[in-house]
Amino acid sequence: MDTDFRPRIKLSAEQNALREKMLRGVSDSAVKAVSFRMDGVLVQAPFSEREDMFMLMEDDFCGLSTVKGTFAELRLAAEDGAAAKYAAEGGATLDKIYDILAKMAKLSPASRDKLMKRECELAVYFAMPRQFGKDLFRKAKTAKKKTIIVADTVYPRSVAVNILSRCGFETVDELVVPSELKLDLNDPKTIYDAILKKANTAPAKLLHIGSDVEADVETPILGGSKALLMSGAVPLMVKSGRLRGYVQAKHVYDYDKPELLALHCIFGVYAAYCFDTPLNKTAQTDFCGDEYMLGAIVGGALRASGCEPQTDTEKALLKAIESNERAAAGMEDMEKLYHAHFDGHLDKFGCKGCELPMQFLAQHAAAGDRAMLQKYVDPEAMINWSNQGSEPDLAPVYGRKLKPNTASKLADKLFPPGTKVRNIADGLLVKMKGKGKI
Repeated sequence: MDTDFRPRIKLSAEQNALREKMLRGVSDSAVKAVSFRMDGVLVQAPFSEREDMFMLMEDDFCGLSTVKGTFAELRLAAEDGAAAKYAAEGGATLDKIYDILAKMAKLSPASRDKLMKRECELAVYFAMPRQFGKDLFRKAKTAKKKTIIVADTVYPRSVAVNILSRCGFETVDELVVPSELKLDLNDPKTIYDAILKKANTAPAKLLHIGSDVEADVETPILGGSKALLMSGAVPLMVKSGRLRGYVQAKHVYDYDKPELLALHCIFGVYAAYCFDTPLNKTAQTDFCGDEYMLGAIVGGALRASGCEPQTDTEKALLKAIESNERAAAGMEDMEKLYHAHFDGHLDKFGCKGCELPMQFLAQHAAAGDRAMLQKYVDPEAMINWSNQGSEPDLAPVYGRKLKPNTASKLADKLFPPGTKVRNIADGLLVKMKGKGKI
């Protein structure tokens, strides 16, 4: 995205304290080298799900293959296969992924290369800096620290370099590409050792910043270095409240369908900008107690997608958001940012699901969120809004699609998706799958 527009979000006292702590850590005179994970720490994309960018490649894929399945489904399956097969040899690379994909989709060598080139173009096009990560990187450069970036990506060095350049990190001193070094990704120490070698300094003089507790915090500390955790924006967004679980309950089996891509991207933009500086969940609110964030995801989802409120309560709440200066700023910024990132890319996908954040607020608002808008809502509408309040059905948010089988199809008939009993059952199934019990 080529724009200098900056959202008008204000940081909380907690966020400001975290920023100061991390900036001090980077500029500490005892630190001689600072290393960063690239993905999620310095660079991100305005998507919230793994499949989002691949849905944009369906037209490129059509006509190149006759096998059953969408490009997104096949591409994700190929990456999962490559990740499992090559974890001890530096992990999945784009070449390895497309070798598997070509067999799955029966692609010719020319078609394989065409799709791979297109993916690289999109990866560079949609890459955006994580502003907080960029601030830390700039602080390191200003303090004359040696900088190292770990390109934990499936893309080759040339693409990683283009992404870093696009995002303003072209002055990095050293770039570690685990796949080039054939590092064993099952052992985080191999990457730490590679960083330390590039740093060319004693372990105690290295500071590492990443998003994984074991690989990026525990491993460097055990090696004698310093480490700081910077959680990913999307996981922070998911954990910030009940909204994402509510949406997942509404779309247990079809959340990864193209019809919901616009909603995915709205969540992606919301995460990238509103959770840029890590922020923890706040009690009694699903929007971190911030009118701006409420306006961004609720009013902004409607404005960006062109959807309209459906009920009198929703109309009253949209009017309240427009009347609240902070909430209105969030709504306006979301609309601008969404169009800046996605204009011309999502037109054919429609806006299904973009009404859900407003529906959630109208029917299941937390006490703190009602309080933020109360004085802007007509008294009669406020009574109706309060009477509608109920606890939402929530489903677990997971990184892999649940595929319907015979048992789940029967469950669909007995306990339709979205019902409380069904969501409890789905939650148990996901936990059991995660522990390898089914």
